[in-house]
Amino acid sequence: MSDGRKRFSGSEYKKRAKDKEYKESKVLNKIPKLSTFFKPATPSSLNAPDNGQQHQHDLEEIETSKCESDLVINNLTTSTLNMDPATFYIDYNDPAKWIINDVTRDYVAKHGINQNLNDDFTCSKREYPDKNRFLNKSLFVRTRINGEVQSRPWLVFSKSTGTVFCAPCRLFGSAHLSTLVTIGFNDWKNAVRKLNDHENSIPHKTSTVALIERGKTAGKINQEIVLQLEQETNYWRNILKRIVATVRSLVIRGLPLRGSEEKFGSYHSGNFIMTLELLAEFDPFLSEHIRHYGKIGSGNTSYLSSQTYGEFIQIMAEKITKQIVEEIKVSKYFSISVDSTPDVSHVDQLSFIIRYISKDGTPIERFLKFIANTGHKSEQLADAVFDTLNQYNLDIKNCRGQSYDNASNMAGKYTGLQARIKEVIPLAIYVPCSAHSLNLVGISAVDCCEKSTTYFRYLQELYNFFTASTHRWEILLFYLKKSKCVKSLSQTRWSARYEAGKSLCTSWSEIKNALQAIIDDANEKPVTKFDASVLLKPFNTIEMCFMTVFWNEVLERFHIVNKKLQSVNIELGMIVELYGSLEQYISRIRNNFEEYEGKAIQICGEMQYKKDKRRTVKRKRQFDETMNEVITETGKEDFRINVFFVILDKLNAELVRRGSSYKNLCVKALIEQYPNDIEESFTNECLHLRDHLFFKSDKKRNAQELCKMLYTNDLIDIYPNVTTALRMYLCTFATNCTAERSFSALKRVKSHLRSTLESDRLNATSILHIESEMLRSINYDDIIDDFASKKVRRKML
Repeated sequence: MSDGRKRFSGSEYKKRAKDKEYKESKVLNKIPKLSTFFKPATPSSLNAPDNGQQHQHDLEEIETSKCESDLVINNLTTSTLNMDPATFYIDYNDPAKWIINDVTRDYVAKHGINQNLNDDFTCSKREYPDKNRFLNKSLFVRTRINGEVQSRPWLVFSKSTGTVFCAPCRLFGSAHLSTLVTIGFNDWKNAVRKLNDHENSIPHKTSTVALIERGKTAGKINQEIVLQLEQETNYWRNILKRIVATVRSLVIRGLPLRGSEEKFGSYHSGNFIMTLELLAEFDPFLSEHIRHYGKIGSGNTSYLSSQTYGEFIQIMAEKITKQIVEEIKVSKYFSISVDSTPDVSHVDQLSFIIRYISKDGTPIERFLKFIANTGHKSEQLADAVFDTLNQYNLDIKNCRGQSYDNASNMAGKYTGLQARIKEVIPLAIYVPCSAHSLNLVGISAVDCCEKSTTYFRYLQELYNFFTASTHRWEILLFYLKKSKCVKSLSQTRWSARYEAGKSLCTSWSEIKNALQAIIDDANEKPVTKFDASVLLKPFNTIEMCFMTVFWNEVLERFHIVNKKLQSVNIELGMIVELYGSLEQYISRIRNNFEEYEGKAIQICGEMQYKKDKRRTVKRKRQFDETMNEVITETGKEDFRINVFFVILDKLNAELVRRGSSYKNLCVKALIEQYPNDIEESFTNECLHLRDHLFFKSDKKRNAQELCKMLYTNDLIDIYPNVTTALRMYLCTFATNCTAERSFSALKRVKSHLRSTLESDRLNATSILHIESEMLRSINYDDIIDDFASKKVRRKML
């Protein structure tokens, strides 16, 4: 009974079976080879089991088989189920295990030939009748007839067989050439001759050329990918250069970067976004980047967020700090100075300054960091100093000086900070801040008599009166015209006292007329008129005018000296000279009373002193008293003796007392304080240097000029002890004004708008702002490279 299916004859079945087999083989030939799906050999595959050779044999069967493909694939699958996965990788370092196909040729052509010169050659042993021979590294080079040594990069050692192969010929040559292509060469007795014959043969040269050309062709496969990668790298580098330049410009000036919100186009964005928007108006490249990435939100790479510029600030600060520490270590000797002040958030910040000698012999003072809440006790301050030096790996034994203000917790002889540091390193001599000491000289002179105290109090009251009302200030400006306005006093800056006294001295009549105008104004309040009349009375006395003229000239000299003392290049010898010059000046003007009095009379027009205007009170004599003549002093004599001479004597005494400490330091610094740093030949070097300078007929040089001359003329090796002595001498602080300057930077960096600034960000921003000259010398590419190496980003840099 028929089942409805069409039946074919036997010949038809055979024909259809052949057609089916042909179609299957055609499809299998179009399928990529199985070896192309496997990765190159990893180090783990070098120790794979022996059944890897069977697997390679199976792969070769797949490549060469043109029939029975189904059976071959089934056999391969069955034979590899129990194999180690590491055996699927081809060992491109062992030529004996190479599968000669296009994949292997492309891999070797692109990555080059590994000769395995560092492998153990003991497995290359071959026994000869006379002795055993091994592979020698000398076979990997060839000595030409002219003596030149030429390498053989084509020769590869196979550890699995203990033989060598010719890599180009194995990849592109015929199998019947030699054992260098098939099973490997190990005839070490005749190796030199046979290798020379092989490398001079035409098939070898043809195969080598084929490998080189294959490398050029293979390199073009990923050329578009490499080009795309380079374009993307250049794109992001150009963006980061603009961002780094913006961040650097803002932090150099101590400006805040972040605003209320971080949105492009917003009026509440900070200086960072504002600057980028400004640059984008003239930079199409940056404008296009902001248009695409400016509003994509978090989680996407744009490098326009606060996190990015925060990382750049930290990277730049670390580079500056590292450079400073390296310079200190090269210089070896250094001195320290610390001072503290409260910031806007009422946190006490201790500024740490260090001084050392640069490579050209110039003294340099650098800011390192702010230390928060260290306390004011000397023990706490000492711990902060030691911890900071340990943090930067600076040896305290190389510290040769320390300078602070004259506070007891700093300058205390027994328990002060300087005493605690001397317990650890006795060579760290203490130098009081010369500028602060000069201010103390002035303060002592002001407080020595009532007239002097009254004068400076009057200056402040005059300033307060005019600045309390804009109307009064306008009246003052109307009369002053081009003259200087009244100035306020300052407790720490004596230059402010000089400016206040100078403004009164040069604008005496104008200020007097302004006060009189306020008194005569009928629209003014009675209280205002009364205050103006009280302030006007001293203008009609010669005593006030005398004090104005006298203090104007004295404070002018103190102001000029004080500015010189604040210089970084000041040295101890110059301090002694400046203090000595002030002593001589004070002694000289002691005889200038008549001169000051004449100027005062010319300015105020008053010739009588207050004492001369008052009625002389006569005391009633008792009946038993004798009639002796009573000597009464005039107002002029009284003012000269009890005011003028008292102020000058106090100034002179304080200058002598404060200046004597620096004279002692100059005497002891090189002779007594540093016996372990200077050799016995120091005296001979000094004599030789004196003759050297005399021979050159040089002008007289100070210590800094002498040190710079030794560095510039490369004379350090000739005068090593003199150079060492100068370095220790010049690295000693003469003043701690650099710490005071850092307080000004602190007010700019940590303002009321940034009162919550954290300590790390504060230190990073401060050092970039204070050491702006070093920041300008840093290359943008170095910053970007550090940024790329420290944090992995989505975009390739």
